[in-house]
Amino acid sequence: MFFDLYSPSPLGTTLFMACFVAWAALEAAANLRLGRPGSISRDRWSRAAIMGGMVLALTLAVTATRAAAFNFAAGRAVSFYLGLALMAGGMGLRAWAIAQLGGYFVPEVAIQPGQRVYDQGLYRYLRHPSYAGTFVTILGYGLALSNWISLAIMLVIPGVAYGWRMRVEEAALTEAFGEEYRAYMRRTKRIIPFIL
Repeated sequence: MFFDLYSPSPLGTTLFMACFVAWAALEAAANLRLGRPGSISRDRWSRAAIMGGMVLALTLAVTATRAAAFNFAAGRAVSFYLGLALMAGGMGLRAWAIAQLGGYFVPEVAIQPGQRVYDQGLYRYLRHPSYAGTFVTILGYGLALSNWISLAIMLVIPGVAYGWRMRVEEAALTEAFGEEYRAYMRRTKRIIPFIL
């Protein structure tokens, strides 16, 4: 199915596939991480919402590329390669954020033994830098598909799922760490430094 998608060149097709496979590998590795013994789950089905939302969005976005009337009218090659660059950058940001949290990064919302509010590195500026990396990757994927409906699908469906996840996570962390986490929320933004 992927080889029916727009690409400005055979090299572009190879790069798109490489980005997609790297993205899938990063997410698989992130989702295989386990919490420490004694962790308390506060997930409220947010992990399932993200996984289901992403599968739905990816499927619908690829299917929507068949609606040729909604293909980008100009600059398709530019948007394609810009999309790939954003995918690579977003994956790098997500991997960096995961590495900074180390063993405290798990795929479910959970409070782990010994966990504290972490406000160093990327987390000094953003409460959810790994999600910010995912959003950059999603935006890049939507641009690479070069179709307005596909782009909208990739922004809306995961946006709703991750919006729910961030609310669940922040509620759990506020419950666990009280005023320390509320103060952290006041001095940071969710996914875009100084803005949002």
